[in-house]
Amino acid sequence: MRTRLFKSHFATAMLSFIICLVVIFVVVYQYFQSGYMEELKEEASYITSAVEAGGVGFLADVTDNTNMRITVISPDGTVVFDSGGDLLSAEHIPACEEVLEAFDSGEGESVSFSSQLSEKTSNYATRLSDGSVIRLSRTRESAMNLIAKMIFPIVLVLVAAIAVSVIFAVKMANKITDPINRIDLDKPDDRDVYEELRPLVRRITAQNKQIYMQMEQLKEEHKNRDLHRHEFTANVSHELKTPLTSISGFAEIIRDGLVKPEDIPRFADKIYQEAKRLITLVEDIIRLSMVEDNEIKAEKTDTDLYEICHRTINTLTPAAEKLNITLSLEGESAKVYAVPQLLDEIVYNLCDNAIKYNKRGGSVKVIVSKTDDETLLTVSDTGIGISEENLDRVFERFYRVDKSHSNEIGGTGLGLSIVKHSVAYNNASIDIKSKLGEGTSITVRFKN
Repeated sequence: MRTRLFKSHFATAMLSFIICLVVIFVVVYQYFQSGYMEELKEEASYITSAVEAGGVGFLADVTDNTNMRITVISPDGTVVFDSGGDLLSAEHIPACEEVLEAFDSGEGESVSFSSQLSEKTSNYATRLSDGSVIRLSRTRESAMNLIAKMIFPIVLVLVAAIAVSVIFAVKMANKITDPINRIDLDKPDDRDVYEELRPLVRRITAQNKQIYMQMEQLKEEHKNRDLHRHEFTANVSHELKTPLTSISGFAEIIRDGLVKPEDIPRFADKIYQEAKRLITLVEDIIRLSMVEDNEIKAEKTDTDLYEICHRTINTLTPAAEKLNITLSLEGESAKVYAVPQLLDEIVYNLCDNAIKYNKRGGSVKVIVSKTDDETLLTVSDTGIGISEENLDRVFERFYRVDKSHSNEIGGTGLGLSIVKHSVAYNNASIDIKSKLGEGTSITVRFKN
């Protein structure tokens, strides 16, 4: 930063100096050049008056004391006098621009340069009362020649300007960067810097506070994640151990010949049921991990939510009939932009839970509805309900509101957790309303 500031200030100072030098030179040169022409006109006025009074012969004495070239041209274009030499060398003068202008309008002027641009000639012509034209010409050094002669002083001034610019740039860069370098980024104090830096210091202070809060939040999240991971590991171990213990126990009894031949099918069926429970648990764990880690391979598409609900109800109807529970579907066809596989998971788990935690002879109602902004899926049951203190925890992994009832109906305790993460994956939201002993209503909202 210090180097960039130095270069910036140095370039600015040098550019300002060069611009000022050029402007001053041009202004001064133009001023003197305009003064030369005015001076030439003034001298022409005196000489014209003398010629009008004393004739052309007067000019012979005047030209000896001046560095001007004076030429007189008669009305017919003949050069009658020329102080620059013989009349033959002045034959071109009547055709000069300023002479023609003088014949035409009374006066004329022009400026010409030598072929090497080392000299500049100012010409002025005025018409006399008898129609003749008198022309004055004076040669001076051109701007290029003056610059060439002044090149050494200009170089000296330029060197001095560079030295001053370097010193100025170094001091300015240090003045700007030193207070910045002295800022304590951990505990900045705006009293230690100049006014222009105070907003920066205050911003650093605010960002430090924000970073500190975010770090504390991350620590808390990390702590909670570790706690959930520990709980999840403990729950998985427990859930896996229970069916494995049963399978191992039944198998051991059969191996040791402690089961009557007629009881073997019954024990084998228990082993089979526990194995199915184990497989279901593993599948749910894998499914939940895939949703949480965004490893779902299927793409989102426009999917008919009503059709999925209809298919799910047909699948679950036999299980509901065993408990004398009525399943019903209301609403209309409504497409949502989501992963079809996850929509199946959401609808199935919500309906399956509504059946499992219902009362015998109860009902489950599934409603698909639409508004201008949302498509709604509502699953309501007349089951055992959930107490208010448990509502916030029903979507946790392996959490069961009524553990004794859960043991009777089976299940892995991961259904609503899968629903929660599947809903989030599809950019939807979920609401739950429940009253203990009266039933539960869960609504999933998909944005249109």
